Amino acid sequence: MIDPEISGKVALVTGANSGIGEVIAKTLADQGARVVLHYLAESRLKPEAGKTFLSPVPGEKAAHRVRNEIVSQGGCAEILPGELTDPEFPKAIFDFAEATFGPVSILVNNAAHGELPDDLFSATQDSFLNAFLVNACEPVLLIRELAERMKKQERSGGRVVNISTDGTGCFPGQIHYGASKAALEAYTRSLAVELGPEGITINTVAPGPIQTGWIDEALEKKVLPTIPLGRLGTPQDIADAVLFLVSAQASWLTGQVIKVAGGHIL
Repeated sequence: MIDPEISGKVALVTGANSGIGEVIAKTLADQGARVVLHYLAESRLKPEAGKTFLSPVPGEKAAHRVRNEIVSQGGCAEILPGELTDPEFPKAIFDFAEATFGPVSILVNNAAHGELPDDLFSATQDSFLNAFLVNACEPVLLIRELAERMKKQERSGGRVVNISTDGTGCFPGQIHYGASKAALEAYTRSLAVELGPEGITINTVAPGPIQTGWIDEALEKKVLPTIPLGRLGTPQDIADAVLFLVSAQASWLTGQVIKVAGGHIL
């Protein structure tokens, strides 16, 4: 096994109480990272009439479960709720992380917001703003908070991984979600150039169809022929890519958007 050299480092993972975020947090903790698990207790963003959230909000109970499972395996983790649209959120969660474990070196922007329907004829200003605030704006503000603190503390070697989707090129039916994630990928490239001299790498993982419970049998039969490797992805597939990107072995890799999708939408 190759040692990723993250043991003892502090990692912050947003949206870490279920699905992909949960497995990312557990994978980092398994390698010795001290992980702050962010979760959404209750969102101030309410779907408009006739709309629903793309994913449920698991809440505090799920966050405690993930933390307890990490600790039971000998890992180190703590939880903190936070509303991503709160202007004070970046400072608050970094303050919490530093007071609990020490300065943050690894940031994984996994949390996302999506509403359905999300097509042209359901589009409103609110649905646009909700998607872009959570999926593009807040990750940038968290990256800024990390960079400012590392610069003040005279530290380098920071790692940022953003989680996008392989549908950013064209995502009919989820137009705000796809466009906001495309914006996040553009920020990845620009910020990699800005923060490279500070010793901070920024990359994005773009998952394909990942089975987190939302893909039923009928949808699986429809999707599988579009995946050259012939299977749905798992949260562990994404977590393994994240682990590599935050590792010592990826120290000269930045500004990249890596599709982890089994060949889906090449």
